[in-house]
Amino acid sequence: MSSPQAKKIEKIAHRGYSAIAPENTLAAFTAALEHQADSIEFDVQLSADRVPVIIHDYTLERTSNGSGQVQEQTLAELRSLDIGSWFGSEFVNQKILTLPEALAALKDIPKHIYTEIKNAHLWNQQDIDNLVQIIQQPEWQSKCIVISFDDDFLQRVRDCSQEIAIGYLVAKPELYADKLSKAAANQAMIMSLYKLFLENPELIATSRNHGVDIAVWTVDRPEDWHQLVALGIERITTNTLIKDFTS
Repeated sequence: MSSPQAKKIEKIAHRGYSAIAPENTLAAFTAALEHQADSIEFDVQLSADRVPVIIHDYTLERTSNGSGQVQEQTLAELRSLDIGSWFGSEFVNQKILTLPEALAALKDIPKHIYTEIKNAHLWNQQDIDNLVQIIQQPEWQSKCIVISFDDDFLQRVRDCSQEIAIGYLVAKPELYADKLSKAAANQAMIMSLYKLFLENPELIATSRNHGVDIAVWTVDRPEDWHQLVALGIERITTNTLIKDFTS
């Protein structure tokens, strides 16, 4: 039986249900939905022809049968790649998704879509305007949270739109105070490496005292999950602990 406390936890599928399907693919997103993930996190970067596509690495070798940098490939070239076979033969011919395609595939996600922007320094104003236009569609705006390590990028998004939710990524304790200040000023959240809160639990209350909600990545050990829940963390990103993990 699930505990009342556990029922509040927002389970965020990291790059989809990436423990059982190739990350950032339709297969991983479908698996996350089938196993009752509350939310999804995925990665977005630009193709050579300025199309936002869903892939984590800056280069293609690890998760595709291609090579070279994502930013140097057109959408058509990226579409020609197989991004599933590296994970398992049953995922042959999974294709790179555009941002609108990924959002459409996740229309039934119950809570949030955490949209992490990679290579944020490459995004010009027109690219950001396009991103805002996509996310501000009524069916997505209430769910999407644009997250990034690049504070300047998030500020540019906020300058374009006061309505889009944004989140500051932080992995180092020495950067936390600055990120927290910016998050409070911009009505944003913080998503942190989970060990930061385990090692500095006082930051949880400090963040909430500033009106800033928090989430963590990437928790794959039940003992860490339980400890974070005991500290009051309610939004947890995971590769593995989606299916049947209720406490």
